[in-house]
Amino acid sequence: MNSPVNATPAAGRQHVFPPPMDRHYPVEGGRIRTRSLEAHIVDHCNLTCAECCSLSPLLPAWSASPEAIAADLRMAVKVLQPRVFKLVGGEPLLHPQLVDVIHAVRDSGIAPVISLTTNGLKLGDMADAFWQAIDALTISRYPRPRLAPDLIAHIEAQAARHAVRLNWKAQNEFSTMTRTAPSTDMAETQRIYRDCWIRERCHLIRDGMFYTCTRPAHFHTLYQGRQDFQSDGLRLRDDPAMLDDMLAYLNREAPLKACLECHGGSAPQAPHRIMKRVEVVALQRHYEEQAAPERILETEVSSA
Repeated sequence: MNSPVNATPAAGRQHVFPPPMDRHYPVEGGRIRTRSLEAHIVDHCNLTCAECCSLSPLLPAWSASPEAIAADLRMAVKVLQPRVFKLVGGEPLLHPQLVDVIHAVRDSGIAPVISLTTNGLKLGDMADAFWQAIDALTISRYPRPRLAPDLIAHIEAQAARHAVRLNWKAQNEFSTMTRTAPSTDMAETQRIYRDCWIRERCHLIRDGMFYTCTRPAHFHTLYQGRQDFQSDGLRLRDDPAMLDDMLAYLNREAPLKACLECHGGSAPQAPHRIMKRVEVVALQRHYEEQAAPERILETEVSSA
């Protein structure tokens, strides 16, 4: 059921950055209580934001099928009990079967609230079926392109009509997380992992895997599979040992391989900007070269 709370831009919650740590994972009714769980249902976006944490400008167009989401959730729901399930991207409003995806999440019973994170630019195109299906929206408001006043009014009207909670999030800066080359400083990597808030607030399911962080799945795609970032995750299974394995994974002290590619969630901030096409192409070529077999430097990161 949709939440009755509707926060306008003027009355929206205040975001604290970086958010406080809260690594506490109680087991209730045989499932681990967590803050949230998410699925990045598309990799592509209608914007090319520099320092996009999902690497969307650099990735090929891709959409998760409702069947694949449902299959992952059938296993995840046996051991996880998040307070909210988030649909993220890329820009998730670009998904061609978005309402079907939302229904698949609802049918799984994974969480009482289903939220979607969007830049809002396509919310004026969404049919009532979308508004009826979703519980909450987090709308990232960038300096450019700005949402038009009439679009904001339409969003607020639709949200009020369908009892959808709005969380307006001013996104004037992005964290400069992604490294241009992997780090070889393991002490620094350990510190980055220890202090990173993303590993507790951005749990992700994708392709039968659970990740404590969204970055490994996107690096796996970026490097065209020539580097194995799936080893950073935990394979979802339907067996009695899954609960203990999930708890051990959530509480691991060893950093992820993806941490070598990342400055962490509390990296320095830079003003939001939209990259030009020539810049996107140059970055894509850079990572294609990094992904070439003769350029790969294998760095072992032990798993917990």
